[in-house]
Amino acid sequence: MKTAVRFLMAWSAWLCFAATASSAEFDDPSMVLIPEGQFVMGSGKAEDEPPHTVHLSAYYIDKHEVTQLQFEAVMDDNPSNFESPNHPVEQVTWYEARDYCLQVGKRLPTEAEWEKAARAGTSTIFYWGDAIDGDHAWYWDNSGKTTHPVGQKKPNPLGLFDAAGNVWEWVLDNYSDTYYTESPKRDPKGPFDGKYRSIRGGSWRDLEQTLRATRRNYELAAGRFDHIGFRCVREVE
Repeated sequence: MKTAVRFLMAWSAWLCFAATASSAEFDDPSMVLIPEGQFVMGSGKAEDEPPHTVHLSAYYIDKHEVTQLQFEAVMDDNPSNFESPNHPVEQVTWYEARDYCLQVGKRLPTEAEWEKAARAGTSTIFYWGDAIDGDHAWYWDNSGKTTHPVGQKKPNPLGLFDAAGNVWEWVLDNYSDTYYTESPKRDPKGPFDGKYRSIRGGSWRDLEQTLRATRRNYELAAGRFDHIGFRCVREVE
């Protein structure tokens, strides 16, 4: 019964409330347009990320991770451990992240949408190159064991900030270590069910190898962690 409930909640959120916007009419400087097209997802550096080609419809994605100020204004709550208005909200469950996105007319990105936007057309280990660069990310060696205000590090080539480091980001998908071998080639939305939800991007508490753009991880959807936040997307009609 619990499995069926989780399935219905996830897919009702996707099918009934997925936000859309016309590329000709929508103008939000806080988001970046990711054009329709294909990319190679995965890298072969781990068993759960074999390279495969994915075609995605166009969508918009937030330039920044959702801040505590933004979250509290909508949800009337700030669960964060590192309290500061312009730091990313954290200790937020997957359900709360999903609900926030829906409240502001958006939704969580799929894992494929997140990776395409984060990689920004690059094929290197990190979206800035093959060696760690503290100018682009907050991670274990430079974070001081805390989060930091969003947008302080250099953006990726598409203008996204903190797509590596600061906090991991919840995405829409249930996690499966075999999904890449069976996922559809167009607009994959993750497995129908699963015990965990995927997170992407690495955080302030992670070592450099964890920040690579293809790295996958997961946590329980109801969990609260001071190294996990999120950003939202909006579909294009």
